[in-house]
Amino acid sequence: MDFWTRLKNEIKAKNTTQEWIAGQIKVPFGTFRKWMTRKTYPNLKEGTEIAKLLGVSAEYLITGSEQEGLDNIERNLINTYRKLSSTDKENALIAVNAWAEKYKLP
Repeated sequence: MDFWTRLKNEIKAKNTTQEWIAGQIKVPFGTFRKWMTRKTYPNLKEGTEIAKLLGVSAEYLITGSEQEGLDNIERNLINTYRKLSSTDKENALIAVNAWAEKYKLP
């Protein structure tokens, strides 16, 4: 799977549109459409912004390695976690660790 396929899959998985993403990163939709048809590429700043909006890393979009091998539930957990504030992330970790201890998970 390449960058473009991962990007299209993430847009679909997040139930969003190319138009919305283009608007959020403040690029003309025509420019975004050219990216999606592989005629041009986003620069590093734009690529990073796209990844952030989709709740994935730029590394994942480029290489596919970050979340490779994860099922959809695991990917959704990671994506949801990334959207949390620092405090909420800490609280989520405390809750997960308590749950793991309660059920004697390794």
